Amino acid sequence: MPESKPTQTARGWLQTGQAPKDRVTEVARASALLSGQIPLIAAALVPALQPDVEMALLVEADARGMLGLVDLLAEHAAGKAVTKHARKLLFRAKQRGIAVPERVQARAPVSLAARPEPLPSFASTFDADGNQLLMLGGWAPAEGSWCLAGFVHDTDGLHSVYFMPHLSRTAHREIVDKMRGSFHGEVIDVPNDFAASRLRWGTDRRDARQAGWEGDQADARRILADIEPLGEIEFNLHSDDENLLTAHLDSADAICAVTADLLDARALRKACLAALQAEIRTASAPELAAALETWIAAWFDADRRTNYAGRLEIEAWLRHQMNQREEMLRALAVARLMRDLQRPVLAAPVFAHTVRQQLRPDVLKSWQGTPEPGSTP
Repeated sequence: MPESKPTQTARGWLQTGQAPKDRVTEVARASALLSGQIPLIAAALVPALQPDVEMALLVEADARGMLGLVDLLAEHAAGKAVTKHARKLLFRAKQRGIAVPERVQARAPVSLAARPEPLPSFASTFDADGNQLLMLGGWAPAEGSWCLAGFVHDTDGLHSVYFMPHLSRTAHREIVDKMRGSFHGEVIDVPNDFAASRLRWGTDRRDARQAGWEGDQADARRILADIEPLGEIEFNLHSDDENLLTAHLDSADAICAVTADLLDARALRKACLAALQAEIRTASAPELAAALETWIAAWFDADRRTNYAGRLEIEAWLRHQMNQREEMLRALAVARLMRDLQRPVLAAPVFAHTVRQQLRPDVLKSWQGTPEPGSTP
């Protein structure tokens, strides 16, 4: 593993150029790759490096920003753990907008049985209740063009997933159009890696809760077996954008749409009604407002804030793909608030203002006689 003692010891050998006598040859070859004395070709990794040196080479290449070497290890490392970590590093680099080297691929002979392009992948923004639609496209000889479609919840993980083999592009497009019309979120094209990583995060989250999910579990586990889960995305912003995040949190002139969506969740509304039932019936407006703020501060505990932060970072990335810069920055601003566990949510003026406007005493009282959002009358 990257942080293991053997890896760190081997990394020290690469940094100092000193190694045990029985490891000198492979350490010298790894050092030559780092220094550029050996070209970045697959043959440079033959014979295979030992696991500790191979992982140390990857960690050091990443630290030096040598994405070409990271890419080489992602494709030709001997150790499966090195391959997975290298692909994870490349994926993170792409999400941060860093150019990843394109692989030079040999021209394949023309064949009537050549593999067609896999179906495209799609992802939605989150609805108010934290649900995200994901559609992973692919192709395999036995199944032809296929799609793995599922719903992931920001807290619970994967709710359901269905495998659709032998799916024509026309049928796939019709399914996507139908979901665009029925799901309360915007559905956009995304890289296959993104859709796969989010679905894998959903399965891992569900497994951690020791809960199953609806649909085609065996196919989902087979397809996602070697995928790295994605629960959050790192952003490296320009200082001007960082200042905009701060300004948004410090503003109380308008309702924050991102915060309003969090407050509109059915789970929050149901819990709020149950907790403040007596106050809603008998308390004065100031007393109810005070009770609400106390309850809100408790509702947004450390676990929920961490979950919301991951959700909002994913949302921000999707908004970036849609060229919606203002929406992206608003989502990131609230994500930063959620990450800062030392800062109470109501200490951010825009958050407190939105709570007071969206959850006024008259609004809380109106909830008692109306169905929950999304329910059928």
